[in-house]
Amino acid sequence: MRRPGLRRASPARRLHASLLCVGFALSLIAGRLVQLQGLEGAAFSKQAASYKLAKITIPAERGSITTADGQILAMSVQEDQVIANPAQIVGTTPQATMAVRQKMAGLLAGPLHMTQAAILGKLYHHFSKFYVVLAQGVPATVGNRIQAMLTAHDLAGISMQPIYARLYPGNDLAAGLVGFTTTNPKTNDPVGQAGIEQSFNSLLAGRDGQEQVETGITGQPIPTAWQKVRPLVPGGDVRLTILSTLQYEAQQACQERVRKTHADSCTIVVEQPSTGRILAMAQYPTFQPSHVTNLAATIDLPVSGIFPPGSTAKVITAAAALEHGQTPRTAYNVPEQITVGGGRFTFHDAESHPTERLTLAGIVAHSSNVGMVQVAQHVRPQTQYSYYRKFGVGVPTGLPLPNTSQGQLPPPSKWWGDERYTLAFGQGVAATAVQMAGVYATIANKGVRVSPSIVAGTTGPDGRYTPAPAPHRQRVLQPSTAAELIGILQQVPYLDATIAYQPWGEIAGYSVASKTGTAQVWDPKKQCLCQYGSSYIGMAPASNPKLVVAVNIQNPKGADYYGNYVAGPAFYQVMKFALASLKIPPDHGKRPDVPLTAR
Repeated sequence: MRRPGLRRASPARRLHASLLCVGFALSLIAGRLVQLQGLEGAAFSKQAASYKLAKITIPAERGSITTADGQILAMSVQEDQVIANPAQIVGTTPQATMAVRQKMAGLLAGPLHMTQAAILGKLYHHFSKFYVVLAQGVPATVGNRIQAMLTAHDLAGISMQPIYARLYPGNDLAAGLVGFTTTNPKTNDPVGQAGIEQSFNSLLAGRDGQEQVETGITGQPIPTAWQKVRPLVPGGDVRLTILSTLQYEAQQACQERVRKTHADSCTIVVEQPSTGRILAMAQYPTFQPSHVTNLAATIDLPVSGIFPPGSTAKVITAAAALEHGQTPRTAYNVPEQITVGGGRFTFHDAESHPTERLTLAGIVAHSSNVGMVQVAQHVRPQTQYSYYRKFGVGVPTGLPLPNTSQGQLPPPSKWWGDERYTLAFGQGVAATAVQMAGVYATIANKGVRVSPSIVAGTTGPDGRYTPAPAPHRQRVLQPSTAAELIGILQQVPYLDATIAYQPWGEIAGYSVASKTGTAQVWDPKKQCLCQYGSSYIGMAPASNPKLVVAVNIQNPKGADYYGNYVAGPAFYQVMKFALASLKIPPDHGKRPDVPLTAR
């Protein structure tokens, strides 16, 4: 029985409504198709194509660092990453896949020095469907052998990704100067972190090449597909001024003195006065650039470590005095102790002695602090300060190395009460080993300071060698003043040998001009000036100096801490070796007659 008030719609009306709904839905679909294929088709086509593209990096070989005599200090060698694509290492059945992978693992185990089980573990347990690294640091020759072996067995799915490893054939030779590298995790390229590796990183690194290729469903490049290539730029090379044999000798001497004196550190710098070229720049302790475990040990001490030079700096105030009215014969009464500044400041010599009548030459040669205090009283503070700077102390060295120090030299406006006097004997000022070598190189070069250099030249990616720019030259002293200082310094080896019984400045056949220094150094633990810095700096042949050798040893621990005793043996060893290896003929020069006392 039909309920009252309800009427069934006619079939025709229902059909028309259904067709209307279907038509509306089809119009929406058609509109969307027009939007996707017509209006946005190009963008989606481009996006789809990008899914098939892959970028392949072609690593650039990092350039080398060599010594002036051709010894390679840093170089790159090609190694391979062995990469497996498990999706390609399959058979027609799971059992066949197991057999293929076992065979491949068995073939790879020997060359990769891995167990078959370890290789199978990587093939079955990996995060990427198409990529798993089986081994890294595989020599390229081994990689080539693996590739040939797999080809012979008709096995696919293994590829070699070339990378470059940084090697240091000289081990720790000039390590502080050369620096070291770490690996950029994004590009897998080495990046310089210290020394020349850091300061010349952009030249050494070059630029990686890049290929953009289409890949198949397994992610492998399609050989015939379109490629877009960015050519690689190989790294350039850096040639240093140091000589490998001399560098090695200097490092050995440093190590020996630290061992014997139980010192904290040693630096030795060998410089050519006429050119400013540094022929050796050694330090101890040192480190292995290929295996850095302590960043503090990678500090390049000769350019970054500063210390009070002590008596080796007396030549600076003496030079200012000689060029402003005094002569080597200017005489002073020199007691064992002196009080200046209205009784506020008292200074004494290292050893007790009666009051002496010493010339300026005698004050320098005998290394009298009391005498230098009196000399400084006749030199204006601004003049004393300016000579320190002209000699290169308190100013940048200009060496292209990271973390170089310009030393510490406050201007006269910031001097404390006794600073003009302590500067006269090398306290209250701090310099680097390279700077102190430069002071004596200036005297040796007839008063002309040549800025120090450590890089002889570079070779660009095009193979063209470019010598380093000519160093800056500046006259600091008159030639006559430099000659007077050399004559004074020639007295020091004789006095050390006859009075102190330390003949380290006497080299058979050669005249030597030198100066020792023993500075008081602040001990941060004990909060006192109770450590010592021992130095020995000299030039030879004194008649026409060709070499300067500067030795500094910090915090020797023993009863004898004086410069001639601690640093003298290293000076003798390195200077004697340098004169012989560079074939510098002996001058058989005689010590000039320079009055050290006055009546």
